[in-house]
Amino acid sequence: MLRLIQIFFFTSFLISQDMQAKYVTAYTIDAKIFGEFETILEYVAAPSYARLHGEFSAKRWIFRWLNGERGALSVPGTNNTLSYNVKRERYWLNPPGEHNFFSNLFADWKWGKENNTEDTEKDLKTENEEEDKNEFFTEFYNDIFEEGAVPHISRYPNNGIEEVNGFKSKKWTTSIATKKNKMVIEEWMVGELPLRDSLFLYIESAVKSDTSSTNLGMLRLSSYDFIRGLDSTSKIERLNGNIVMAKLSIDSDKSFLKSASFEIRELYMGPFSASSFAIPKEFERIELVKGNR
Repeated sequence: MLRLIQIFFFTSFLISQDMQAKYVTAYTIDAKIFGEFETILEYVAAPSYARLHGEFSAKRWIFRWLNGERGALSVPGTNNTLSYNVKRERYWLNPPGEHNFFSNLFADWKWGKENNTEDTEKDLKTENEEEDKNEFFTEFYNDIFEEGAVPHISRYPNNGIEEVNGFKSKKWTTSIATKKNKMVIEEWMVGELPLRDSLFLYIESAVKSDTSSTNLGMLRLSSYDFIRGLDSTSKIERLNGNIVMAKLSIDSDKSFLKSASFEIRELYMGPFSASSFAIPKEFERIELVKGNR
């Protein structure tokens, strides 16, 4: 614990000296008929500054109309955040108190519409997350494995150390299979990521919000979650450390999903640049709804 505290304060000191941290992740999904989709999330942070930029792209030309870039950033010296749409070249000030970067990325879809009280109240209702998770895994496994079959779960480490995007990692392979169908999860693990942790704390400070995985859109592709979703009594434990890359592959005639992956592509510090936290001058400011100023 003392070692972690020392690393955190050392990293925070470095970032504070006219530096900024950058963290880039990529998620891909490959589905039958639709093909492959990729989402790249880029976080940049410095003391009192925070920015998220997301890019979505479809590999098949028929779905490329969905491609786009959006983002959000904090307004230094205030409690405000801005969101923007690159394709439409417009940005907007988010309602006071709403500092979840992801919650307002697509708010311009309702541009010009009046507030709907019923919709607002509905959005504020919280769901039972545990029930939602259980339902997701039930449907997920029903889509892969034959009815009535009991999948066998196994996990083993690979020999040696593998380098992934500059990270020296340990690879683990988890298999969940029946006689006819199979899914494999490969994970590349490292120990501490103090620079990423410091970056999230700077985002939390800048936008006055916590940096939970929900708020930062941190999707999980963890074998432990899939194992627990199938068998909550399994004795296979969560892997120690942090995932720097993970790949899910499915071999099943039933499954709509073919594969999915996650990777950390960049994590480093560089000189502070004010342009990293600015909206392009040519972007037009819009008002989402009457009264949101």
